[in-house]
Amino acid sequence: MSAYTDMDQFVRYAQAAERGRIQLLFFADTPVLDVDLEDQAPHFPLDPLIVMTSIARATERIGLVATASTTFNEPYNLARQFKALDVISHGRASWNAVITSDPAAAANFGRRVPAREEKYERAHEVVQIVQALWGSWEKDAWIRDVPGRRFAGMDKIQPVTLQGHHVAARGPLPIPPCRQTCLTLRLWPSDG
Repeated sequence: MSAYTDMDQFVRYAQAAERGRIQLLFFADTPVLDVDLEDQAPHFPLDPLIVMTSIARATERIGLVATASTTFNEPYNLARQFKALDVISHGRASWNAVITSDPAAAANFGRRVPAREEKYERAHEVVQIVQALWGSWEKDAWIRDVPGRRFAGMDKIQPVTLQGHHVAARGPLPIPPCRQTCLTLRLWPSDG
């Protein structure tokens, strides 16, 4: 119980899971203190993407699935953070996109819980923009010719310039594509 903020322990658990041929690790996100710590074990308190980044550097094969809310995160930040994790992990990152309904979580972002229809409209827009940002570099855009001083083909890196009712982004991401088939997404259709 005392190891819930011990990054080295998370890495050791992940390495053991990888040795045991576990296919993936899943980290939920609870952006609110929702238990009484006097007599209840804490939920996962650290940012899942930061934990996954540490794990990615110490493992080779295990998949890394992290939850992030479409309700209280902006699409550009989500796209950038998950793309960075995907590049760092050599193509092992996945995003579990969720719609958040907890009023205490909303208060932590200085917002209210939107109406159900609004949350789902926003989620749809966020996912579209995130996927467009992930694809803002064509696969062969990253040239990496250091002696020739040609790093990328700018004609193969395009802004997305998407404007929805709830969110927008211009892009492109400043992150080149990873070497493998990158990034998967799972949007849970629950209102939890």
